[in-house]
Amino acid sequence: MRITTLAALAGALLTAALCAGPAQAGSWQDNQSLGGFNNVHLYTPDTDSPVGTGKALLIVLHGCTQSINAYKTANLETAAEEFGMVVAVPDAMNKAGFSCWSYWQGTKSRSAGDYKNLIDLANELSSDSGRGIDPNQVYIAGLSSGASFANTTACLAPDVFAGVGVSAGPSV
Repeated sequence: MRITTLAALAGALLTAALCAGPAQAGSWQDNQSLGGFNNVHLYTPDTDSPVGTGKALLIVLHGCTQSINAYKTANLETAAEEFGMVVAVPDAMNKAGFSCWSYWQGTKSRSAGDYKNLIDLANELSSDSGRGIDPNQVYIAGLSSGASFANTTACLAPDVFAGVGVSAGPSV
């Protein structure tokens, strides 16, 4: 009877381990003050990118009414570990209605508001030698108002961002 119970327990643990997905070795740092933002969640993987040297950097922008905390349960850690990518999720400083990134207001320039903050965030993180980020692998992405803001920021600073990913956002 005891052997059957131990075998069942071992089988259950093995099944749980196989179904859980890859273990996350990196870690989240919450509520960091970086690049002009008061609140940035930052995930740093233990792995390096298989491309280039060091780690990649992905800055992910929230949509309207979204909290940056939602991104901590979006499985970004799995992609971060697989692709050796630091993930930074800043909370907009200059929010418009519904906590949106204010893509339709103000000046669109490298030196204005959250455009400046995002460029500063990318430069601050990629120039920190302790983080090991390859400055040729800095990307920005967003959802909804964050998509519009990511798109505009990438257009304003093509020398900083190697690529941009947008989902469900208005164009420039």
